[in-house]
Amino acid sequence: MDEIDFTISFMLMANSRISYSKIADIFNMSVNSIYKRIKSMVELGIIQSFKTKLSFLNFPYTTNIVLFGNSPIKEKKILMDKIGNNECVYNVTQASGELFYIHAFSRNLKDLDAIISLIRKDAKINDLTVGLDKNSPSATMDGTIEAFYTDKDYLIINSLRNNSRKTISDIADEVGISSKTVTRRLNRLIDENLIEFTIDWYPDKTSEILSFIIIKSKPAKDFDEMNLMENIKTQFGQKIMYYWNFINLPNVMIIFCWANSMKELQEIEAYLIELNLEKVEITVLIEGKIYQTWVDTYLDEKIKELKK
Repeated sequence: MDEIDFTISFMLMANSRISYSKIADIFNMSVNSIYKRIKSMVELGIIQSFKTKLSFLNFPYTTNIVLFGNSPIKEKKILMDKIGNNECVYNVTQASGELFYIHAFSRNLKDLDAIISLIRKDAKINDLTVGLDKNSPSATMDGTIEAFYTDKDYLIINSLRNNSRKTISDIADEVGISSKTVTRRLNRLIDENLIEFTIDWYPDKTSEILSFIIIKSKPAKDFDEMNLMENIKTQFGQKIMYYWNFINLPNVMIIFCWANSMKELQEIEAYLIELNLEKVEITVLIEGKIYQTWVDTYLDEKIKELKK
């Protein structure tokens, strides 16, 4: 993979129904070149599926949780699946040493307590750090999820859930309504941010070096996280993919980046060290897995009700 592939992947994570012609225009490349790049990523297992999900705007009080710590458990793959079986966990990643990163969507304190208890029990992570993501999805409107979707909306979303690039005519045939109705309802779902098109992305299938960098700033009232990230992105461009900062850990951030070589990763580390931060810890990612959550189960239950 190169910078173009990584950028395409992020575009597809944001909207996996985006047309290949639009991507081609952005990169000033042919549609066939974009198609070949995406096809190659699919064949390599980097992109494993094109997904459609219910928007988190409709699930009040959902908090994105990032947990990390060292586990002495030897059977790493078995441990990943044990943790992933929790209905809130959507990603588990093994990093260098014995470090694990767990990403989860918590609906309430009961969920959070269950996740922490599971990880401490099964992973035996005694030094577990729990971060509440500042950019967690949350509802901005009153009411319940049932107020925003019709039965046909659920059926359309279900038709697209494992293939977000399905054509309008194929959706219409599967749901049993006209193409015109599908188009109208799908446009409403998109316009009102009630639906998300994304991909299941496995960058550990690439030959590049992927890393989570844990940084901790020195306590300071004037510490500007946004300015720090802008400077890092200006220096390293697309190598810096995204980051997390936390409500409960005001001086801690996790940066997700990629590099073509250890030398490039060392350059990123050296730059961060020069910023006079309290801590810079490079962790190289080994393997990650994506899991279904209660959001998927919610849609399953809705579809079962409709089919009755």
